[in-house]
Amino acid sequence: MATYSYSAIKDFQGCARRYYQVRVLRRFRSQPTEATLYGERVHKAFELYLTEGTPLPEDLQRHESLMKTIASMSGVLSCELKLGMRKDFTPCAFDAPEVWIRGIPDVLVINEAKHMARCIDFKTGKSARFADTAQLELMAALVMVHYPAVALVKGLLAFVVAGNVVKTEHTREQLPDILSRWAGYVDRIGNATDVNTWNPTPSGLCKFCPVSQDVCEYRSG
Repeated sequence: MATYSYSAIKDFQGCARRYYQVRVLRRFRSQPTEATLYGERVHKAFELYLTEGTPLPEDLQRHESLMKTIASMSGVLSCELKLGMRKDFTPCAFDAPEVWIRGIPDVLVINEAKHMARCIDFKTGKSARFADTAQLELMAALVMVHYPAVALVKGLLAFVVAGNVVKTEHTREQLPDILSRWAGYVDRIGNATDVNTWNPTPSGLCKFCPVSQDVCEYRSG
C-alpha cells in the first residue's frame, strides 16, 4: 500500500512531476543545504533539551525560555512521536504494512484529564509570512485518532528564527471533515497514478528542483 505524509501530499500539490520523479521513481533527491542542516541541528538540540535535559548549544540558548515553557506544559510530553493511520481512519503503527497516512509531531503533549493535546512544530525559516497550518490540521487528526480521550488539539508553529508563532485549534467535531479533506488530497494522487499523468507546475521554485533539465523543460539554473 502506498503511504502518504504531509510533506508528500504537499509535494504533489506543488508539482506532480517533481513528486513522481522524486518520490515514486526516486530518480532524484534533494541535496542538503545550509538551511536544512541548520534546521536539523535545531530540532535535535530542542529534542535533547526536552527529553534528556541536555543544555542548549551556546548559539541556541536564546530559545531556552521557549523550551522551558514547553517543558512546563501539563501532560505527557513526547518528541518525534511516530503516528500512523489506516485507510479506514483507525490508528496503527508508523511502519505498519497497512499504514496509509503518517506523521511525526516535533513535540506532542497529551493531557487526557483535560481532554486536550498540544502539538508543536519548530520552523527555522526566516519568516512566518507563508506559514502553512495544514500540517497542524493533519497532525491534529492523527492525534485524535490515536487518543480517543482528546477532544481539542492546540497547535503551534514556532518560527524560532523569525521569533513568531502561529496558533491553531482543532476539535473532535471537526475530525470527520478533516479526514475527508485529506482523503481527497490522497485520492488526487491516486487518480494521477491510475492515468499515469504527472503534470508539472512551473513556478519560481523550479530552479531549486532536484529534477534535471533533460526530464523537465521548466528546470533551469
